[in-house]
Amino acid sequence: MITDMESSARLTEDKESSPCLDRGDRNAVRMWSSQRRVALDVLMACWGMGTWLGVNGLYVQLPLLVERLPEGWALPSSMVMAVQLANSGLLIYGVMRRLLPRISDAFYIYGLLVIGTLALVLNAFLYEYTAVVGSHERSVAYLTLTFFAALVGCTSSVLFYPYLRHFRDLYLATYLVGEGLSGFVSSILALIQGVGGEPQCLPSEDGTSLVPHYPPARFDTTVFLLLLGALSANSLVSFIVINNYKGFLPERVTPSAAAKDDEATTERPSMVVPRWFIVMGLMAVLNALNNGVMPSVQSYSCMPYGTRAYHLSVTLSAMANPAACLAGVWLKPVRARTLAAALLATAVPFAYILATALLSPEPPLQHTAGGETLVVLAWVVASGVIAYARMWVYGWARQGGARGMRLCGAVGQLGSVLGSASTFFIVNYTGLFVQPDACPAISSLSNL
Repeated sequence: MITDMESSARLTEDKESSPCLDRGDRNAVRMWSSQRRVALDVLMACWGMGTWLGVNGLYVQLPLLVERLPEGWALPSSMVMAVQLANSGLLIYGVMRRLLPRISDAFYIYGLLVIGTLALVLNAFLYEYTAVVGSHERSVAYLTLTFFAALVGCTSSVLFYPYLRHFRDLYLATYLVGEGLSGFVSSILALIQGVGGEPQCLPSEDGTSLVPHYPPARFDTTVFLLLLGALSANSLVSFIVINNYKGFLPERVTPSAAAKDDEATTERPSMVVPRWFIVMGLMAVLNALNNGVMPSVQSYSCMPYGTRAYHLSVTLSAMANPAACLAGVWLKPVRARTLAAALLATAVPFAYILATALLSPEPPLQHTAGGETLVVLAWVVASGVIAYARMWVYGWARQGGARGMRLCGAVGQLGSVLGSASTFFIVNYTGLFVQPDACPAISSLSNL
């Protein structure tokens, strides 16, 4: 879903660019024909897959979880806030670097990958455990473990990318392919898993109410999260091999080359100009939509059309992000006017998304195949264009060097936080978004 590559990173210009960008150099084109160690490529991809695996995996489980956890359709907004809070990992890492400057980055990477793996495995068994918070039942275990799973991705931009400077530049591509696969593989597993269909309303044991019974998916959330835990463990093992196997020493660069900073020797243009304000404003809005507003209201937009519609919109829109990454790496960036036209056109499906969410639980074309198809298509198109636009902004920001990339990351993160916090408040503390009862009351049935 959801990637926070926006977090600022103290990297050189080449390493600090977004992982899904055309870097504008010939190495990107000739990368796959260069001499390389295929085994190291595979390990880099497996390691990169572990970055956002937890967040993406939990995100594509939402169609099942919103039906079973007490927050209901408001669960995505709470999950988005838990992910945003995981950006505190950046501060923790900064403090640890100050207090313990001699500890290598590899040690912190080990720790993060262990935390991410344990969070997924524990969540497989604890996600249904709830507690009463402020007179309301809350999924404390699920949200807490989501926070720890998100620490890996949120901190990777300042920890994983700098580590890559110790290897030849061409291995950056395969790491980034793995990072993109974290969303793709999770979505494929979710498509295989399915959602089991619509609930069946049956009388409760005392006969006073109707209780929804959800048909089981091909395998339950516990199995799904254990599979993700196994993939996360594979990421940890891959990094252990990368960091310790002496056979990869020829693929490393010299310490002096790893420490160089192009920003110190290259003159950069001023960023206090109108175009920088416009593009950074665009970045803040895109991140607010992509990381805050859209995932928080997706359940209200899609669930009225059925669990299948929600399931397909989540999984297919999650695939749009790595697709945008591939487009950013291999295709020439579009012109600013073309991007502006695409964003303007995307306002139509985005407006439809908001309309269906606000009109929930009775949106237009409900209970029709056309309505289900239209809402899924709107989500896929909006997600894909917004994801590509974010990559385009990162590419444009490279002209400002490392300063430009740090500014882009900081502004993007600010947009994510503001979008997530505001949508969380609107969803949970206003009556704009409504979730209907899964089953009608028995008394209402008797009056029919």
